[in-house]
Amino acid sequence: MKYQKEIKTDIYDIIVIGSGMAGLVTAANLVSEGLSVLVLEQHFIAGGATTMFKRKNFIFEAGGHRFSGIRNPEGVLSKLLKKINKKVEVQPINPSYVVRSDDKILEADLNIDKYKQNVIELFPSEKQNIENYFVAMLKIVEGNNYLASQKKVNPIKLLFKHPYFFKNIKKNTRQFMEQFFKDEEIITFLTMLGAYTTLPNHQQSFIGYANMWAVHHIGEGMNLIEGGTKQVIDALANFIDENGGQVVVSKYVAKILTENKKAIGVRLKDGSEIKSKIVVSTASNQETYTQLLDKNLSSEKFINQINNQKQSGSLFQLFLGIKEENGEGLEYTTTFVTGDSKIGDKKVYEKMYNWDLDTITSSGVITVEGKENSPEGFRSVNISCLIPYNHKDNWFIKGKDKKEYREFKEKIAEKIIENFGKYIPNLKDRIVFQNTATPLTIERYTLATEGGLQGLAHTINQSGKERGNIKTHIENLYHAGQYNFPGAGIITVSISGNLCAEMILKDHFNK
Repeated sequence: MKYQKEIKTDIYDIIVIGSGMAGLVTAANLVSEGLSVLVLEQHFIAGGATTMFKRKNFIFEAGGHRFSGIRNPEGVLSKLLKKINKKVEVQPINPSYVVRSDDKILEADLNIDKYKQNVIELFPSEKQNIENYFVAMLKIVEGNNYLASQKKVNPIKLLFKHPYFFKNIKKNTRQFMEQFFKDEEIITFLTMLGAYTTLPNHQQSFIGYANMWAVHHIGEGMNLIEGGTKQVIDALANFIDENGGQVVVSKYVAKILTENKKAIGVRLKDGSEIKSKIVVSTASNQETYTQLLDKNLSSEKFINQINNQKQSGSLFQLFLGIKEENGEGLEYTTTFVTGDSKIGDKKVYEKMYNWDLDTITSSGVITVEGKENSPEGFRSVNISCLIPYNHKDNWFIKGKDKKEYREFKEKIAEKIIENFGKYIPNLKDRIVFQNTATPLTIERYTLATEGGLQGLAHTINQSGKERGNIKTHIENLYHAGQYNFPGAGIITVSISGNLCAEMILKDHFNK
């Protein structure tokens, strides 16, 4: 798709800042109601963190690319695609993911009974504890589903209908797991999915983790879209362009314009101004409230809260084009590599945040792209490792001189290739292309604060309703996406976009 670069007019009903899934879902819902919507994207392609890029005949997903709620007719994305008259071909992922250490492998099958049996076979001495754990998780899922179905939640009613869920609602993931297990290795294997939060399990909101667990183990599970995420991004952008809106790239929003504490439009970096009745930001909290808006529009207490919020962690990404050969090491779509699975993730994270490169490069996620993303006989592979954003020597960048930065990236890449050769045999000799991304890369292309993968960290105090409101304290300004309720992830920010559009239609257009 060729994205638009010129804005057609200087006034719209709604301006949306950012063309990630939250922004596009918000805009698509609004244009479907006959409203004029302008989506502005600072990058030269639409999609935010959900983009694809091509290098040397290899195509890579830059960020999130696994979808849920797309095969079930009642799913959020399924309904949206039907609304915009777009059909996509999907490939169910099973097993949902795999967890590996040096000497163990666990297939997290979509069939929950088979998954449970796989865990029991790997840890037979824990059989009864495993049985109890799975019973408990299903109770939690029931409570979560009830909570999601209620527009307003009565705590007393929740307590009586789902007492077990209520009892665990304020726990972190480790606190929940320690009710069943003491051994660090089984806790690591059962909670490795939580690595997506970028937090050790003693910091993760357990309910947030349980939501993620349910998506991977209940219902349709996760899916790949044939042709990649670009199929959905471009379908949404096309729908907006063809129905009274515009998605315009390479447009950096410098300021949200206000008048009498009401949002009235935006000013671009080039100085041009576009007016609107409503503005929707999908930018980070810090960018929205301390850069795009004048600080005096928010209380000092609010700004301090924004500045003190914990950001999610970031990644070092190694994008590889490798020889397929016999497919060894490429059997699964998603593989979590635990590194040292016996010491507990708290110690692992401590080492990682102290820049222990051996720790950083020995655990992570291997993602094997669909065969259509590479030439015949080769595969596109992404190895992502958690890494700190802050570096005492600024990643060895000295002004415009990035020579040492490039050398440092190469050093990290070499260590990843060496360590992950245990899981993809002969990895070094199979590589025909490689590229890297650091937290600085992610921050540059997505503008996520500190290159945060999940927006705000999914701690207990920053999850659910505590995450932030879609409707802001500035009149006519709304805030959708991963920095607000309900949270991060493709399906979750799509829900945020739906909710945002519904609020705007109800508040301003009597729909």
